[in-house]
Amino acid sequence: MRQLADDVWHVPLGPRDAVNAYVLGDVLVDSGYKFQSGGAIKAARKLGVTEHALTHAHLDHAGGSAKVCRELGLEGVAVGAIDANDVRSGRPEPPPQTPGPLRGVGRWFASFEKAPVLRELHEGDTVGPGFVVLDVPGHSNGHVAFWRERDRLLIAGDVLFNMHLLTTAPGLREPPKPFTMSPPVNRESIRKIAALEPRTVGFGHGPVLREDAATRLRAVAAAL
Repeated sequence: MRQLADDVWHVPLGPRDAVNAYVLGDVLVDSGYKFQSGGAIKAARKLGVTEHALTHAHLDHAGGSAKVCRELGLEGVAVGAIDANDVRSGRPEPPPQTPGPLRGVGRWFASFEKAPVLRELHEGDTVGPGFVVLDVPGHSNGHVAFWRERDRLLIAGDVLFNMHLLTTAPGLREPPKPFTMSPPVNRESIRKIAALEPRTVGFGHGPVLREDAATRLRAVAAAL
């Protein structure tokens, strides 16, 4: 684990920060794949987690959430309202650009163990120690981020990756189009988080950005 602030921790769930979770006060954000959830649970127990939230309902973020709830005795998760039914079913729909014959295969590969939803999140809601929910759709229809203005700390999920998916080399980039519901909508979400000028940004994939974060996000947004 790596401490980002007095009450915020980065919890890598894979080598080279390939998959990440975070703890905001007593809230665990994301759980990784189910096979990675043990790391999230271990960190959650150590830090006294009593709630679980998701940035979005994809296998590599919500795959371990049912296990997290069981192991920690939680009633359910908090997730963006539009993604809530995908968490309840464990069967998110593939992006609309997926060719028809592959949609069933895509749905099968993207499925995960369904988890109970305790709270549906909307823009302006608060989570943990002073984090405000931001609607940042595109990668999933109900993707949310968590923003705390007082120290300009942002948990951005998959609005941007900070690594190359195949090589794992660090670097800001758009999420892969085959796994993104609407790349144009996601670009608007990139512009939205860049306008915040965050000082520290945690991503679902890749290292936390702590140096020149605002400048680097502005450069990505300007190039879209």
